[in-house]
Formats: sequence, structure tokens, C-alpha cells
Amino acid sequence: MNLRAIANGAITAVNPNTAALLRLPDKYRTDDAGRRSTVFRNEPVTIQAQSLSAAEREQFDGLLQQGQMLSVYVSGQFHVLRRIAGKGAEKLLFTAYGESEPSEWLVKSLQESWPNWCRVVVWRQN
Repeated sequence: MNLRAIANGAITAVNPNTAALLRLPDKYRTDDAGRRSTVFRNEPVTIQAQSLSAAEREQFDGLLQQGQMLSVYVSGQFHVLRRIAGKGAEKLLFTAYGESEPSEWLVKSLQESWPNWCRVVVWRQN
């Protein structure tokens, strides 16, 4: 049973899903000066963005994380940041509710992980 699909059917009546681009770090490029930059691979995804709970806001306030953060439900799995495995630093590019321009959001934390979906906390980058 896909509980996420059942819940999403009810939620989209008041909060529609949003098209987004999942930006996955693919490799690094080194310029002539020796500076490395990440090359991203883009994958289209559909997300459900919601506000953080009060407890989640408190947790990130305690970590001195400033800026806008959202809770995002998405099909599939995210690696978030695992430096030892060389994974993580995924970003989402989407237009937040009530805005007209897309912005980039860094995946900060994996809050829930299930076989076919997960919930992550994202932090606005620009």
C-alpha cells in the first residue's frame, strides 16, 4: 500500500503538487585557476512543499540555521549529505507558493524515508 499516494490525493485539494528539478551532483569541473565547481545532473520530479512543524523550526533555530526552510515530500530517495560516501548536496529548483520565479533549495535534512518516498527539509539558497 502506498500511503503517500493516498494522503497526497487528499492534500492536493488544498495544496497542489509542484513541478521541480532535482539537481544531483554528478562530477566536478576544474577551471584554469584550479578552482573546482560541481556539475549537476537535472531530473524532473513532482514535490509537495509544506511548512515546517513547530518542533522542526525549533530544532533548526537551535542549530542557528537562518533563512527560509520548507518540508518537502517527494517520490524516491535522497542521499542528503554523506561525505564519506561522496553523496549528497542535492538541490531542488522550484517556484515556491505565491512566488513567480523559481529558486534553488538545498536539501538539509532527511526527516522520513520510506521505500518509495521521503520527506526532506530544504533551505532556500537564493
